[in-house]
Amino acid sequence: MGRSAPRSYRLLALLLLVSIAAVLATACLFNRASAGRSLFLLSNLIGPTTQSLLHGYGLTVCTEAMGTPNNPICFHAARMPLPSLVIAFGIKLFGNRYLPVALFKAILLLLPLEAALCLAWRRMPRSTRGTFFITLLLLSPFSIDAFLANTVNLQVEEAYAYSVLALAVAILFFALDRTVTRSAISGLGLAILFALSLDALYLSKSSLILAAAVLLIGYFVMEHRASLRLLVLALTVIAPIGWAMHQHHASGRFSIGTSLDGINLHKGNNSAFFNHYPPPPGNTLDRFDSALNSGHTFTNEWTFNDYNQTAAITYLREHPVRTLDGDVRKINVLLFSMRKIGSTRDHGARLLFDLYGLLLFRLILWSAIITAVVAAFLHPATDDPELRTIGGIFLALTIACIIPYVAGFAYTRHASILIYPATLMCCRMIARSRHAQPARSTEALAEATGQTLFNHQRTA
Repeated sequence: MGRSAPRSYRLLALLLLVSIAAVLATACLFNRASAGRSLFLLSNLIGPTTQSLLHGYGLTVCTEAMGTPNNPICFHAARMPLPSLVIAFGIKLFGNRYLPVALFKAILLLLPLEAALCLAWRRMPRSTRGTFFITLLLLSPFSIDAFLANTVNLQVEEAYAYSVLALAVAILFFALDRTVTRSAISGLGLAILFALSLDALYLSKSSLILAAAVLLIGYFVMEHRASLRLLVLALTVIAPIGWAMHQHHASGRFSIGTSLDGINLHKGNNSAFFNHYPPPPGNTLDRFDSALNSGHTFTNEWTFNDYNQTAAITYLREHPVRTLDGDVRKINVLLFSMRKIGSTRDHGARLLFDLYGLLLFRLILWSAIITAVVAAFLHPATDDPELRTIGGIFLALTIACIIPYVAGFAYTRHASILIYPATLMCCRMIARSRHAQPARSTEALAEATGQTLFNHQRTA
């Protein structure tokens, strides 16, 4: 980078330090009230599965909490493993102490995001104005409540998926560029890192398998070395194959999903859905689970899953118009609503901060969608040829991330994992000219100058 290197590395240090400081401060504030709480009490079955894992029983949890009062069900395949593994590892290191484990999780899951920041920093444009806007964009998510919640939360899957998704997107948008020369070793390293990111994405939440598939296809389009394609494919399919084998061993059924997929589909597709959705602030749809299962007894987790799945599909077939109306409500929550759905109720200054964060969230997301459409369909192919592919990848990724929640039910946090990918899309659009018009070499410039002089003399 020549003379600009010291300033550039100071900028990188600023990006990393501000992001780390913001996350650590949020982790301390967010988890302060839970400092004395046992991690085994974490909701969404994360706490009980972690406890079971530490005692050698896998991800087993026997409970009535899924809307089956007086009918406890032993779930072996209800949760993807990454959240429980991370918390169990934290407990092994720091004991069952909420705040130290929360800080550990925040730092561990921040590492992939820091790598994404480094990749974006390497593509900073030459202009001071472009560098300023990209820096501002890269730091802006750290002022959005929905994003900060993901960085420090322990009990929702999005808190484990957000950073690995950002890293996979950053590799595609900023590292796999044919205008940048990469060594065989760096290409191999990026391939392994990309595959591991997709594995972690899927193992954090099964519905994100669609997003992982889109990113995998994007890698195949952008990486032209067959050996690296095969390596990434082999490393990526290990996760769903391994999980399906585990599911069969633990629960008796080969499945790349979980045994809660059925009730998650049923929650968003039933005759009472419009009476309850979107739920008021501070409430979720979980309190209506018992009504969905009323009058039925389940012998195991798969009979529970299959009943709810069948009931949901029956409703979809019999009420197609109502289903479409419900889908519109879900899309509004995911992409447009200025009210945070599916989390705690806020008041006063916190409510104003939420409103600001949602406004900025929507602004970044829709700016990214619009720029992706421009890049994919309107941008000249001669100016940064990778940009058309990148725009298409982002649009497909956005659709893949929201489809599972349009099919089931949607909260604000379900779309929050798109905040940083959207930020990276906007940054990539600003940085499009950095390598699109590379500086000409001295020899090429001299040759062109000589040819121009020769032509001028002939004309004279």
